[in-house]
Amino acid sequence: MTRDEAKAELRPIKRMKHDVKPVKLEIERLMTKATKMTASYDAVISTSFHGNKIEEAMEKLEKCWDRVAKAITLDVAYMDFCLDKVEQIKSRTLREILVYYFFMDYTLEQTAERIGKSYQWTYELYKSALDEYAKISEKI
Repeated sequence: MTRDEAKAELRPIKRMKHDVKPVKLEIERLMTKATKMTASYDAVISTSFHGNKIEEAMEKLEKCWDRVAKAITLDVAYMDFCLDKVEQIKSRTLREILVYYFFMDYTLEQTAERIGKSYQWTYELYKSALDEYAKISEKI
């Protein structure tokens, strides 16, 4: 496996958080909308005026929660698969760089600050970390 292939394998982890975010926002929007609705009844007909809207909102919420649950289940399995490889890297610093950058969604600048190195040095270590990840992936 090459460095670019290693990066390509790890990149979806960084995207996973961004893929779930719009669904979470939709859930929050639907929850806000649903909690503001109150059922009102017509005294003559005895049917709920907002009943259908509440049911529709609850159905949409259920679908969103299902999407989130499926995404999280797949994400966790993939993250575990990649993290097992990262944990096999001997250098603690190289492991930290990959974890901060891919799993914790830090930028390389934030990662550099976190490990107490310059950006340029962190970038070089990042490339080395990807090379180590690629070597481990070849063995598996």
